[in-house]
Amino acid sequence: MFTIQLVISFFAGGLFIALQTLLSERVPLKWRGAVLTIPSTMALGLLFIGLTKTPGDVAQATIVIPAAIGADYIFVLTFALLSKFNLIINFLISLMIWATSAFLLIKFPPTNFLISLVVYCIPIVIICYLIIKKLPQSTTLTPVPMTFKHTAIRSFIGGSIITTIVILSNTFGNIWGGIFSVFPAAYTATFLIYSQVHSKKIIPAVAKSFFMPGIPGFLIYAYVAGITFPVIGIWLGTLAAYAGTAIFYFIYHLAKTSN
Repeated sequence: MFTIQLVISFFAGGLFIALQTLLSERVPLKWRGAVLTIPSTMALGLLFIGLTKTPGDVAQATIVIPAAIGADYIFVLTFALLSKFNLIINFLISLMIWATSAFLLIKFPPTNFLISLVVYCIPIVIICYLIIKKLPQSTTLTPVPMTFKHTAIRSFIGGSIITTIVILSNTFGNIWGGIFSVFPAAYTATFLIYSQVHSKKIIPAVAKSFFMPGIPGFLIYAYVAGITFPVIGIWLGTLAAYAGTAIFYFIYHLAKTSN
C-alpha cells in the first residue's frame, strides 16, 4: 500500500508542479510570482503525510514550515547572486547552501509556529529581499514553449520532491517532512529552464517576484492546515487551507488594483 502511495505521490506531484510552472509563464509578470508560489509542493506534501500517517502528524510538520521557508529564500538569494556563473555550479552551490540550512533546522528545530515565524523566517526573508532588490532587474520575458522536454523536467523535479517528502516523513519524522514540504521545487525548475531559454539577467527579477504574495500565502496555508487537519480531516483541511490562501490573494489583488 505504501509503495502505491509513493507512485501516486510522484505522478500527482509531478503533474501539479509542471502545470503550475507552465501557467506562471502565461500570466502578466506581476502575477508570475503569485502563480509560482501557490502552495503546491507544500499542499501535496502535507496531504500525503496525512494519508500515509495521521492528520496529527501534519500539525507537527507545519511547525517547522516558516523556518523552512527562510531556508528556501536563502536558496533563492544564492541562485540570484550567482546567476552570472555556470548554471550547474550555481545550482549545486545553491542546493548545498539550502541543504546546510535544512540540516541546521533539523539539529535546532523551532519549538512552535510563532518562534518558527518570528525568529527563523521573517529576519531571513527581509534580508534576502533587500539584497535581491539591489540586483539589476530585467523583466523582459516570453513564455517558454510547452515542449515535452521542459514538461518532463518540471514533472520529474516535482514528483521526486513529493515522493521524498513522504519517505522522509515516514522514515525520519515530521520535521524532515515539514522541511521538505517547502523545498523550492517550482523555483528550481523555473530557474533551470529560464537560465537556458532566457538570458541569465532575468533571474534576479524572477527571484524578486517570489516574495509577494507568495510568502504570506505559504504561511497562511501552513497555519490553517496545522489547525484544521486534526479537526476536520485532510481533505476538508486542504480545502480550508487553500481557502485561507485564496482570501489573502484576493485581498492582495484588491490592494494592488486600488494603488
